[in-house]
Amino acid sequence: MRLDKARAAQLLGELKGAPVLVFGDLMLDEYLFGEVNRISPEAPVPIVRVLRESAVLGGAANVAANLKALGAEPILVGTLRQDVAGERVLGLLGRLGIRRDGIVVDPERPTIIKTRVIGQQQQMLRIDREEPGALGGGAIADLCARLDDLLGEAKAVVVSDYAKGVIGPEVMTELRARCKAKSLSWIVDPKPAHKTLYEGATLMTPNRKELEALSGLVAGTDAEVAAAGARLREALNVKGLLITRSEKGMALIAPEEGHREPWMIPTEAREVFDVSGAGDTVVAAFAASVAAGTDWREAAMLANAAAGVVVGKVGTATVTPEEVLAHYQSQEAN
Repeated sequence: MRLDKARAAQLLGELKGAPVLVFGDLMLDEYLFGEVNRISPEAPVPIVRVLRESAVLGGAANVAANLKALGAEPILVGTLRQDVAGERVLGLLGRLGIRRDGIVVDPERPTIIKTRVIGQQQQMLRIDREEPGALGGGAIADLCARLDDLLGEAKAVVVSDYAKGVIGPEVMTELRARCKAKSLSWIVDPKPAHKTLYEGATLMTPNRKELEALSGLVAGTDAEVAAAGARLREALNVKGLLITRSEKGMALIAPEEGHREPWMIPTEAREVFDVSGAGDTVVAAFAASVAAGTDWREAAMLANAAAGVVVGKVGTATVTPEEVLAHYQSQEAN
């Protein structure tokens, strides 16, 4: 079962202006695009002749960019340093019309930069510039204050965890309590190292490898995914899981929403160029749908369709409602 184009159009229209708070690790994603014609005489490595460069929002900032592209209204909370990369992130946010009042300036840690070298449409190398680790007390206090100020505006919350330091015990304790008090759904794009921080989440969006690491079980077949998901839900008291399974599509496990058995959603992707950032698209589309009051099953199908579009692009990317609807039209034509 999948959404038809008319229903997808209706749901996408309902996302317009839906306020979603995004909390997590902010990054700058740089790309060097070039051509490869020879091997270096200095070492057995290809030489990439750079033809163009670009920079886009990464990490939690890419979740916010995806929300904005879909028509929702992101409220971004995270940290940056006032360095060159941080200024570039702020500039990109400004150009997209994404508000910046939730961003904390942290002088102790440089802004995270991921630089990808692309040759002949293939990623050849990634260079990470970062200093991950726990935040200092001042940054933690400032983040808690921002959350306290801004959560009242949101209809759903995304925790975008890249395990770089923003998501930590103190802030998550505050976030959990505030979401419970305001009856806000909070949706986690997880990292297994932070498993205990997600206790009580409304929903998590792990991929297959993350599900295996979080549950301690193999999750290859449909039955194995169901067993691993059940164990993880029980361990963390999580209401639901939306598991991304690459070429196998997605699995929605949400008994509290009336879905007693895992619901398997076939992939929407027709060709895959790059999966970087696809998880950001999934969590953004699902959270925006939840904020707009959409049923979880339809939210999952819409997120699946959005992911099917974004993996057909090179690099960290976003997807618009028009692109999602064009995708439905092409699928229906076939």
